[in-house]
Amino acid sequence: MVKYCKNCGQKLVDEALFCPNCGEKVAGKGRLSSKKFLLLFLVILVLAILAVFLTNTLIFNQTQIVQVDNVQFEIPADYVSQPLRTDVNVDEGVKSTSMGWSNDKYYLEIGVTRIPGTQIDSEQLASVIGGTPSKMFGYSGYYIEYENEGCAFVFGLEDEVCMVYVSDYDAFSDVKVIG
Repeated sequence: MVKYCKNCGQKLVDEALFCPNCGEKVAGKGRLSSKKFLLLFLVILVLAILAVFLTNTLIFNQTQIVQVDNVQFEIPADYVSQPLRTDVNVDEGVKSTSMGWSNDKYYLEIGVTRIPGTQIDSEQLASVIGGTPSKMFGYSGYYIEYENEGCAFVFGLEDEVCMVYVSDYDAFSDVKVIG
């Protein structure tokens, strides 16, 4: 459909926002309809919510995956990325690996003991270490409190015995067992 300027009658091209002859604004051009405005508003709102979510997830809830022997754990990113301490011992076929990390508040150490190539009763072995029967990280095990030196939780995981030592009980919440 051919449009003409309402002011001077000049023929207008479809994309014209203003009349090329007199400069009059073309009616209905250059303005957002209420539907387009609402759609634009919703898109901006969704992008803002997504930006807040990603910022919160990527900046404030960062974690790192650490592997001790062949068991993976998740700890917060504010712990040092490289373990402060790594100790691997093999004694009479028993392999023990221990690694420690710290942040501004806590120290945590994770140890895994296993007999490579052998199926061991990890729960029975954990019970030999002693402590109070407890449940943490979704596993039954034994809670040990060391006088003025932190605490630990020992539990069996398939053919491994895992020990999570923390400088303060609250640091247990920083550890997640992946398996």
